Amino acid sequence: MQLQLKILFVDDHSGLRDGISFLLSKENQNLKFYNASTKEEAVEILNNNSDIKNAILDININGESGLNFIDDFRKIVPQLNIIIYTMYSDMLHIEAALKKNIQGYITKDCEVREIEKAIEFVSDGSMYYNKAAKEVMQSLISKNKGSNTDYEELRVQELFENYKTFTPKEQEVFLLLAQEKSTSEIAKLLGKSEKTVINQKSIIYQKLGIKDRLELLRASRKLGVII
Repeated sequence: MQLQLKILFVDDHSGLRDGISFLLSKENQNLKFYNASTKEEAVEILNNNSDIKNAILDININGESGLNFIDDFRKIVPQLNIIIYTMYSDMLHIEAALKKNIQGYITKDCEVREIEKAIEFVSDGSMYYNKAAKEVMQSLISKNKGSNTDYEELRVQELFENYKTFTPKEQEVFLLLAQEKSTSEIAKLLGKSEKTVINQKSIIYQKLGIKDRLELLRASRKLGVII
């Protein structure tokens, strides 16, 4: 039996928070949520449940920045994964969140399924940023190119952490894709059906947060898979 995954969910919009928690735990019984509306409630939950490894955190909680809670949370659970869940998708808020070494950033216009997806990714040691956050990250990287900034390093770290979640078979397919082999060529080389290769390619794209072959080639260079 799979171990139950415990998640701290800190958001002062109790109706939204409790509704999401209910829906996700009903759909996936391996998820158990601990809900808090304040920093104090969240700290008490963590003190009583040190096996909580993931937290979903709003940026604005009762007029205070939830980002200010992260250091205190990690004093209790040092390896706590943080997923920011917020209405803000602007550069200022995303940049501030990235500096807090978060593992995920999703905006409140996303579907509930994407929240579950983010939980799954960070629980497996990956990072997860939704489309809005990724676009801002790319803007920050471009804006600070050539300066003493760690945004490019952050993107490489994200790629590396996500690459580590590949199965050996996915690594094999990724290497061949990076060598610009076609789906049919990969299928013949590995003795697989084209459908299997297409499915594995889709998983690879999803895990790396990329959408096309060009982005895959860029990712493979950053990872040192090809030169």
